[in-house]
Amino acid sequence: MTQATSDTAFKEAYSKLNLEQKEAVDSIEGPVMVVAGPGTGKTQILTLRIANILLKTDATPGNILALTFTESGAKAMRDRLRGYIGATAYLVPIFTFHGFAQKLIQDYPDAYKRVVGGRPINDIEKINTIETIINGGEIKALRPMGDPSYYVMHVIRILAKLKQEYLTPDKFSELIGGQEKDLLAIEKIHTKGAHKGTVRVEYTNKEKSLLKNRELLFIYRQYEALLSQDNFYDFEDMIVETVKALSGNEDMLRDLQETYQYILADEHQDVNGSQNKILELLASFHTAPNIFAVGDEKQAIYRFQGASLQNFLQFTEVYPDTKLISLTKNYRSGQIILDAAHSLVRVESGPLSNLRIPLKAVKTNSQSSIIEKIFSHQAVEESWLVDSVKKQMAEGVPENEIAVIVRTNYEVESLATLLRQAGVPVTASADGDILKHPITHTVLGLINSVSSLGNQSAIFETLHASYWGLSSNDLFKILAAQNFERSLWTILTNEKILQEIGVIDLPTIKKIVTVITDARKLESSEPPHRVLEFLVKKSGLLNYLMESDPLEGARVLRRIYDEVESLVSHENLNNLRQISQAFKKRAEYGLSLNAPYIATNVNSVQVMTAHKSKGLEFEIVYLPHLNDRLWGGSVKKKYFKIPLNESTLVDESEFSEDERRLLYVALTRAKEKLFLSTSETNTKGDPLLPTRLLLDIDLNTIKKESVTPEEENFNPLGVLNNTFTKSNFDKSLLLKVLSERGFSATSLNNYLSSPWDYLYRNVLRVPEIQPTHMQFGTVMHNVLEYATRYHFTHGKLPKLADIKVKLEQELNRLPINNEEFVRLKEKSLEALVVYLEHLKKTLPKETKEEMKFRVVLPTGVSELPEVTLTGKLDRLDFDTSGRVSRVVDYKTGKPKSRNVIEGKTKDADGAYKRQLVFYALLLTLHDDERFICYEGVLSFVEPDAKGHIREEAFTVTVEEIEALKQTIIGAVKEIITGDFLSQSCDPNESDYCHLAQAFLA
Repeated sequence: MTQATSDTAFKEAYSKLNLEQKEAVDSIEGPVMVVAGPGTGKTQILTLRIANILLKTDATPGNILALTFTESGAKAMRDRLRGYIGATAYLVPIFTFHGFAQKLIQDYPDAYKRVVGGRPINDIEKINTIETIINGGEIKALRPMGDPSYYVMHVIRILAKLKQEYLTPDKFSELIGGQEKDLLAIEKIHTKGAHKGTVRVEYTNKEKSLLKNRELLFIYRQYEALLSQDNFYDFEDMIVETVKALSGNEDMLRDLQETYQYILADEHQDVNGSQNKILELLASFHTAPNIFAVGDEKQAIYRFQGASLQNFLQFTEVYPDTKLISLTKNYRSGQIILDAAHSLVRVESGPLSNLRIPLKAVKTNSQSSIIEKIFSHQAVEESWLVDSVKKQMAEGVPENEIAVIVRTNYEVESLATLLRQAGVPVTASADGDILKHPITHTVLGLINSVSSLGNQSAIFETLHASYWGLSSNDLFKILAAQNFERSLWTILTNEKILQEIGVIDLPTIKKIVTVITDARKLESSEPPHRVLEFLVKKSGLLNYLMESDPLEGARVLRRIYDEVESLVSHENLNNLRQISQAFKKRAEYGLSLNAPYIATNVNSVQVMTAHKSKGLEFEIVYLPHLNDRLWGGSVKKKYFKIPLNESTLVDESEFSEDERRLLYVALTRAKEKLFLSTSETNTKGDPLLPTRLLLDIDLNTIKKESVTPEEENFNPLGVLNNTFTKSNFDKSLLLKVLSERGFSATSLNNYLSSPWDYLYRNVLRVPEIQPTHMQFGTVMHNVLEYATRYHFTHGKLPKLADIKVKLEQELNRLPINNEEFVRLKEKSLEALVVYLEHLKKTLPKETKEEMKFRVVLPTGVSELPEVTLTGKLDRLDFDTSGRVSRVVDYKTGKPKSRNVIEGKTKDADGAYKRQLVFYALLLTLHDDERFICYEGVLSFVEPDAKGHIREEAFTVTVEEIEALKQTIIGAVKEIITGDFLSQSCDPNESDYCHLAQAFLA
């Protein structure tokens, strides 16, 4: 996009703004706070303001820092910005707070010794650590006799919140000191009345709270010490350590302050104490810094009670000259919906009354409506919901303009299933907990049947699994033949007994026994994740899942594989019994095992939680299950109460304003129609009450509709049980994945090699255990990245001793056993010694290690006008003028000849050369012409038979780049149609042809 084009796009968008929006966009100097209610154009003003800064000041894109709360928010901002300034939008630093912390860790590793030298602690390790401290003999109040582990999860949650609010142990200790003074100021004993001489309840409660907080402080200090000792850090520590780095490293802080001259903070109402501290430090150089915060206290759904208001008050206190701008014109919803939502959160007096201003609908001709229905039974409510959604679709409402918004992830899964069963295209937007998923249950059954020879219940359960194909008659005969003398395993392994009892399908029984027996043997030499891979494939479970439900199968299996690999690499678990126990422990502590749903169709009904709905909008919104159990009525115990500024930090709270604001967010997603529904009884027959929040909504805005006899007599739709159902593959998933992920050199090569490889590896992402040679490649790349970065900083390569330390760090990250560790270390070190000598002679001073690029290629295809291209380049060498002179790509494995690289031999496909052309294309599409480079080098990091390092350099031509563009565009067209799903699969080209039969049948 040219400068003239971007100016035109900006002016056109700017001309459509109202006065308050224009004021926000034009206020580019000094501190500014914008109160932006739902539908008031928050993203629009943020992006237009960035464009305006670039148009009206000398600032470069890199001088602007935009921080938001979610990845989806960052993506929405960049996508909108790209419409105004073209590809330059990719040069504007737009991050989540954690993404920004990761960037600083990469740029200033010396300031993050704890993070750079460690690794994130996982859930099970965290539980084990807290258990160790609690059981150490010092803890009494937080270790009840009847259930010593009762407080473990509550302690973990509150420690995370303490870190989020930047309450270090020392600061927490100061707060406890304040509690002690408060306790001393309270009269302890009743001096008169019926309770004279007894301890006052107020004193007792505060004393108990103080005692628990003292023990919590002890745990906090011990926990931090153990984290440091074991080189662990919490997810929250990335932010905490950033605050420490900015506070203690003045050179780093000044560098960042000089770089980021304009700071924008989105969703400011949800920013926690640690994140706020980062903003303050970055903006602390000037008394009136160019900091721009956008938020809406009414939509604060990620913080504890009172903190969102505190954010607003603190901002205006820190920056007294803050310009306050309120956006009150809503471009989304009809007035009835806005009035109903406002009545829910209306406040008559106090500081909140200035923030909770009624919104005015711009769409004055809107025919918006709110309908409430109360059903006799939840199954009837859900059946009505499905039927109503289908009616809206039949009346012409686009599927992607219909949303079902619920309170919990469980509801997302169950309602999405019901809609799918009814033939409704659905995208479930939540991180579903797969710990109790039927597939997880099945996989754990397989694991348990192998991990213990005497585990008859596991074998019993495994025999029932559909993927074996064992008939119910044979299964019944086997189970009926059990007695005290004959176990299930004895029956299965004795062909004579099987024949005596009349089992017909002996080959299947033999397969079951062989798979379990071979897996047990494999355990003696292979780590658990490789045994699991063997089990899933050899048992037929993988094939079964790919035939019955490939999307769900891939989602759940991939997450299980990831978890098992993590347990192997991080906790050194070395057998399936330990893996099974880890999953059991997770279940005992109520730890979810979340796996994101695979979005299949942009043109589908959206089912999501209220939290996930933030920032979205739909023509029609359904809010089912509005009962008091789900929406705030249940009273939860307060385990800890910690005074913090003018707010109180608690790990659990009674019904509060948090639920009210969450419902406000859900209500304001609707443009035209809003359906509210609840039931009098749930699926268990227990009575339900409507949420008390409905009582606070203006009755004049809601139309209560009676349930008709036809609706009441709907046949309830069942929810999927422990079986897997056949599902058709939705081709629109291909367009969605391509539009979101685009192409990397690897995914493009996968597609060109075989579309089926692309489908399974890049679309479905079927879980695969990384083979040893790929693990070797990962280790070598990471060590060479470290060596290159060290060379750039110090002007020389690191010593061999330092390389060995780095190598061991990388090997320790891998899920490998001791034997593999030793073998990989030996092989890696042998190659590195030779390759580092090569680098000493050839590595230029001006070089940059591993850079990521993301550009767009126009396609001319109406369904996808431009496709994203991404790449992670191993090394860029620069000339004396600061321009890239060559791109170096590290390759492990036997050095290849030029003919093989270019695809000129019988079995070569030219993928290596295509990768270099792809990188040249990336750089030519980059906005900064200094990166344009046509020289590509394949550097083989393992020496050849003579002990020499081989490199092959190529000059990529403009014609080759143009040809690759056309290849990519052709691939885009082919993928969008999905025609290959009906074409044959060549086993010589793809390892997935046996799975492809599910589509070809």
